[in-house]
Amino acid sequence: MKTALFISSLVLALPAFAAEPAAVAPPVAAPSSPTPPAPAKNFGTVTRAQFTSAMQEHEPVDKLTTLTNDKTRILFFTELKDMAGQKVAHRWEYNDKVMLETRFDVGSDRWRVFSAKTLYPSWTGEWKVSVVDQAGGTLSASTFTYEIPEKPTARPAAPQKP
Repeated sequence: MKTALFISSLVLALPAFAAEPAAVAPPVAAPSSPTPPAPAKNFGTVTRAQFTSAMQEHEPVDKLTTLTNDKTRILFFTELKDMAGQKVAHRWEYNDKVMLETRFDVGSDRWRVFSAKTLYPSWTGEWKVSVVDQAGGTLSASTFTYEIPEKPTARPAAPQKP
């Protein structure tokens, strides 16, 4: 009790001629748990991304922007640069719904990957494939149109000679 009175009287004995009142620091709450470190930023780029009908020697054989629904398979090729040790995914979307997500581990500074999707002929319209990093961010997005083939126009019959 004497200690409490001493401290109390000491506080009251502060000089009254101070130019500014002493700033009182707000109470600091003890952290409940340490703050986790921020996730590492992904570096690197998508240098090529395209739809193709086939792969040959690790390269796409063509570049498709449309596919007719008499064909049911399409591939998506991606070349990545400076992303070794990271993970990426190809996210296939149709009508705002994820239809397929294929994940890849990137093995070197230049890495080529592809994924394939089998389509039902009734799934016509626009498709999108996004290249997604391990944090869920979109690195690149490409679209193609899946369509019903045009019917050949009938040619008028040649006039017959009498």
